[in-house]
Amino acid sequence: MERKYLNMPKIARILALTAAFYTAPIISIAQLTVEMDGTERIWDKAKDAYEKKQYALAMNVLEDYISASSDVNSDRHVEAEYLASLCALNLYHKDAEFRIDGFIESYPESVYVQDALWAIADHHYKRRHFKKAAEAFTNVNLRKLPKDAQRELRFKRGHSLFEIEEYEKARYDLFEVMKKPGDFNEHATYYFSHIAYINNKPQVALEGFESIANHSDFKDIVPVYIAQTLHATEHFSKLKKYGSNLLENESGLDEDMRTEIARLVGDAFYKSQEFTAASPYLEVAWKGTRGPGRKAEFAYQVGYTRYRMGQWRASLDCLALTAREDNELAQNATYHMADCYIQLGQKDKARNAFGRAASHDYDLEIMEDALFSYAKLAFELSYNPFDDAITAFTTYIEKYPNSVRHDEAYRFLLEVYLTSRDYDRALEALDQIQDKDPTVQSSYQLLSYNRGVELYQAGKYRQAISYFTRVRTYPIDAKLAAESHYWEGESFFALKDYESATKSYSEFSRAPGGYLSEYYPSTDYARGYSLFKRKMYLDALSAFRSYIEAYPNDDARRFNDAELRTADCFYAKKEFNRAVNYYNRCLDRDAGKIDYILFQRGMAFRLSDLDGNLESQLSDLDRLLAEFPKSRFVVDALYESARTQIELNNLDDAKRRIEELLNEHPRNSRTKDALVDLCLIGIKQNNPEEVLTIWDQIRTSYGNDPVASDAYNIVEPLLIERGLLNNLPPAVRLTGTEIEERLFKAAVNLAIEGEYSHALPRLEEYLRQYENGNHLGEAHFYMAACLSDAGDNSGALLSYEKVLNLPPSEFTEASALGAATLSWNEGDYPRALGHYRALSEVATIKPNSLEASIGSMRCYYLLDQPDLAFEYANEVYNDEETPESIKRTAALWLGRINYDKASYDNALTFFKSTVEYGGAVGAESQYMVAQIQFDRAQFTEAEQSIFTLVGEFANYTEWKHKGFLLLVKSYIGMEDLFQARATAESIIENVQEEWVQDACSDLMLDIEELEINQDNNQEEQQGDDQ
Repeated sequence: MERKYLNMPKIARILALTAAFYTAPIISIAQLTVEMDGTERIWDKAKDAYEKKQYALAMNVLEDYISASSDVNSDRHVEAEYLASLCALNLYHKDAEFRIDGFIESYPESVYVQDALWAIADHHYKRRHFKKAAEAFTNVNLRKLPKDAQRELRFKRGHSLFEIEEYEKARYDLFEVMKKPGDFNEHATYYFSHIAYINNKPQVALEGFESIANHSDFKDIVPVYIAQTLHATEHFSKLKKYGSNLLENESGLDEDMRTEIARLVGDAFYKSQEFTAASPYLEVAWKGTRGPGRKAEFAYQVGYTRYRMGQWRASLDCLALTAREDNELAQNATYHMADCYIQLGQKDKARNAFGRAASHDYDLEIMEDALFSYAKLAFELSYNPFDDAITAFTTYIEKYPNSVRHDEAYRFLLEVYLTSRDYDRALEALDQIQDKDPTVQSSYQLLSYNRGVELYQAGKYRQAISYFTRVRTYPIDAKLAAESHYWEGESFFALKDYESATKSYSEFSRAPGGYLSEYYPSTDYARGYSLFKRKMYLDALSAFRSYIEAYPNDDARRFNDAELRTADCFYAKKEFNRAVNYYNRCLDRDAGKIDYILFQRGMAFRLSDLDGNLESQLSDLDRLLAEFPKSRFVVDALYESARTQIELNNLDDAKRRIEELLNEHPRNSRTKDALVDLCLIGIKQNNPEEVLTIWDQIRTSYGNDPVASDAYNIVEPLLIERGLLNNLPPAVRLTGTEIEERLFKAAVNLAIEGEYSHALPRLEEYLRQYENGNHLGEAHFYMAACLSDAGDNSGALLSYEKVLNLPPSEFTEASALGAATLSWNEGDYPRALGHYRALSEVATIKPNSLEASIGSMRCYYLLDQPDLAFEYANEVYNDEETPESIKRTAALWLGRINYDKASYDNALTFFKSTVEYGGAVGAESQYMVAQIQFDRAQFTEAEQSIFTLVGEFANYTEWKHKGFLLLVKSYIGMEDLFQARATAESIIENVQEEWVQDACSDLMLDIEELEINQDNNQEEQQGDDQ
């Protein structure tokens, strides 16, 4: 029988008792007849001192006697030697043992030898030199001793053998003492019982301990042994009564004994599942036990008792100490911890605990139930981390196909498919189900739809289309099936496949469930846009007008835009009068994009046959210039209004406008045409010198551009008159032009058609033959496109930069965008910044202007210039014309910049605004919300934000992993080391990425150090409580 709880008290008290017995020699000193000579008085004095235990005096006198004695073999001399040795023993002289051994060796036949052997053995015994004592007592001739002396020798030798753990030899001597009443009986019983207990004979030990329980020497010591032996013999009923009485009677037990007895009594009640009765005893034992004594088994027992008493929080404190191990007890502890967390309403922590319990196979029933409970909680909670609900239920079904819960697990699994956002894995599982009943088909349809929308929001349009097609595999929900056509159309539109988009929008309109959809009102609008992009303006016009007539109270932004596109369709169809009418309606509604509307209406006025059309055009363009000085249409407005003034012969005003264009916007594609018009004004105003100056500028700056030929046609008479026909720019030459044009057009047409590999060598040949060709800028622009397609991004970048080094042209803006993009992709942020800045100067298209600002913002941020980055991000964010997709990017960067500046309130505002957009932007934003809460030590809020992150953005693994690492840190911040360890272990088990493993390993070291400190603190606290 294993002795788990034997805790023997110190035996010093017993030794003190036994050492007091019979310390004097047991054989009286022989009284010999002494010769009456001169030494008689010395002898009498020595004997008198010895008998009075004046050992120092006696020894000195005996030494004098021995020195004076002439016969070393006389009886008196031998007696004197003997007595002197005893004095040395009693005085604890260092040579006492030597003197006794010398006496025995010198006088082996002396009657005092037995007394000397006894004396040296007893001397060792009293000095607790038990090994020497045992050997010395063995040298005494037991048979020559009287009965009482034999009894004493057997006890002392038995006790000495006990102390040196020679229990079998000790048992023999002690039993001989116990057989008859007399001295040493109780003490022998005490040690004999101990030996019986050690030798797995608890019943013998119990009988012995009980027989001396009332003895004065043992009444304060024996109770704990009786309790232990009652426990070992499983006399639990007797133990309950005996131990309870001991503890209630306030007997003379010290705290250690009270603690041990309380533990044994508590265990007796615990084993009979009387938890209410066990609780007070176990609590006393728990309080009285210091740190190292709180072993895992004891901690589990106290924790489980608290659990059965409904003391959930207190139970967790103890069960957590047991759960750190890797054994069956730890599995049980973790399982019950999970239930405690459920009772406390902390399902997320319960889920972790069930997960750990399910990962061990010590108790298979617990393993199965824990896995099922784990899966249920994963389903109920708002997030699904690594071992999510789908995986858990699938694993359960596979491992326990015959379980009584199989059908229940299957039903849960179907519900998980509907609510889980890990759509791909859910669909894979559904695909494997052979018998797809309507419930499964409905799940398949909804999951396909949700996954398609998710991919669309992430910008993965081609993949999204494949999922929208799958929605119609099982058209259980007619509305969903119809909406899949709508989202297909949106995806095709984003891919610029406008023909397919048109078809999908039409399918949506005709689908049975389309009319029920919230998207139905916008379908004509969307179809109109796709037709507009295909330049099918008549059909687009029909779609836009159908939308306008049917839904006048629809979304204001969409309605206003539909009216504007209707005007654009009339404009494109050259129905300028009707275009003017619709542009008027847009202005009356204050529909936004006023600068664009003014410009378009102005151009429509010019091209219409309305009265005062040119004056109306000038009015609109002048209003645009006055009210929108930073509009992207300013350059075009200046140019077009100048041309109109030339037509109206208002030459001075036309000249003023052109000069303003050239001075305020020198790097613009309109520059070269404006210079030509300036030549025309000069000719009309008869300013030949001014004309020649402008011509010289065109000749030198645009000598290879066809615009030089246009200018030449204007100034030719003046040049003839002045004799300046020499040194004409290359664009004016006629020799070889046709050959150059054909070579160039052949190369460029291939590039335009996407035949980049064939276009590239032809463009290279053109540039080799015509280093100063008429199409230098255009050639380098298309060369960049070809090189980029071939993967030569460095070459493409150099080609774009060559375009940028030429005077501004219609290719300058696109080249600046291309150069900026390539530099950014290569990580050359200073170079990219220069190109983004150049793009901002020449951009005439709003998206390019926004791209320039966004790019500048990113570069400034990465070049550690946050103030400038913030300025550009703010500019983009606050621009009313910024599309939502770009605005969300600006908001994300504003969040990052504010976070870096520790402006957490502002950062939170931006991050929370971008979470709703979903996708990678939403995932990062949700993570940053949690990070800010963590930085503010708001650990509970951070925990909930992380749950939202992994629930809403489960497919964005980098942010999910970062979120779980932050969750571990949050639990550490909460001082919940159990949850911190459980989460960290789950990460290590489920995530293979090296950076995650490294980070988690570091956190595990921190957790282990904190656990050690926690244990030490508990031990110190226990010490203080004692």
